[in-house]
Amino acid sequence: MDTKADKANMDDAQDLDIFATAAYQIIHKYFDITLYRPSNDQVIFYAHPRLRKPGWKWKLKKRLKVINARVIIRREKESYKLTVSRTHQKISRPPLLNLLLFALTFLSVLITSSYLQHGDQITEDPALIWSGLPFTVTLLVILLVHEMGHFWAGYKRGVVMSYPFFIPAPTFLGTFGAIIKSRTPIKDKNDLILIGAAGPLAGAIPAIIAMALGYALSAIIELPAAGMMTFGDSLLTSAIRFIVIGSLAEPEIVLLSQIAQAGKVGLLITMINLLPLGQLDGGHILYGLLGKKQHWIAILFLICLAGFGFIWKGWWLWLVLAIIMKPFHPPVINDDAPPDKRHKIIGWIAVLLFLLTFVPAPISVN
Repeated sequence: MDTKADKANMDDAQDLDIFATAAYQIIHKYFDITLYRPSNDQVIFYAHPRLRKPGWKWKLKKRLKVINARVIIRREKESYKLTVSRTHQKISRPPLLNLLLFALTFLSVLITSSYLQHGDQITEDPALIWSGLPFTVTLLVILLVHEMGHFWAGYKRGVVMSYPFFIPAPTFLGTFGAIIKSRTPIKDKNDLILIGAAGPLAGAIPAIIAMALGYALSAIIELPAAGMMTFGDSLLTSAIRFIVIGSLAEPEIVLLSQIAQAGKVGLLITMINLLPLGQLDGGHILYGLLGKKQHWIAILFLICLAGFGFIWKGWWLWLVLAIIMKPFHPPVINDDAPPDKRHKIIGWIAVLLFLLTFVPAPISVN
């Protein structure tokens, strides 16, 4: 029978292997590695240098710093000895690039939102740009909470995550959302489930609050304006609308306030992220729960997307993107170890959230 000390030693050894793998992937870009030895809290590499440009040492150290590592480089005849040690993991300040992208995304969403309300009038009266502030702030809060849910879960599980990269874009929202990267490998299915589910579950909270508050601020009109774009309702948004507003008469619809619009968009983004495909959050969660059975579910869902495309043509685009990005989730390092009960519950809650937020026709124009 394994003791707690034995289990702790096994976990430490596995963590060192993961650290060694992450360091290997970085150093291999600069050296042909002939031997590496994980020992205690460091990894020693023996390697031959490749052809490289000036400044390679600075770049190598910078990349290792991302995974909380430092390196000592010593020349030994025709080869090098690189001693890579772990540093204490801490939350540092966001890099300038991430802050700049966030600011540009804020600006692009603000301009897009105000333009959709006032059209070319914003060129005549630039002060109208601030009319899009409620939508912009609400949406970016939802996106930020979503991405920082991934970030914090990674930090708690010892997986080094990048800060979120927000993506400004000339779309009807002014953004393509945000992405976050794992800098070190995922150890097991518990990590995969928790990190994958933390974003959607965290982001759903401000989105639901925004929907409830936004519906209270919305108006009820009898006939929709011609050419008005509307977002489809899921089980969750329909339930929130009924609780806040009640039932509607047949010709009546809700003219959503900006906060409600942002909340609904936030839940649509949550739903898209939870699709059971490839490197999306849903793919992470489902692979953590079911292992390679995720591949069969992905195939079935791709067939469903082809059918849903007759309801909303945007699903055909997602079908193509899913195939390009590969719909099957790759294995984790400790792929044979099943998730524990607590993480299974978290994973299935995220699956339930997907079912509650799924919309066959996310966007339509009257």
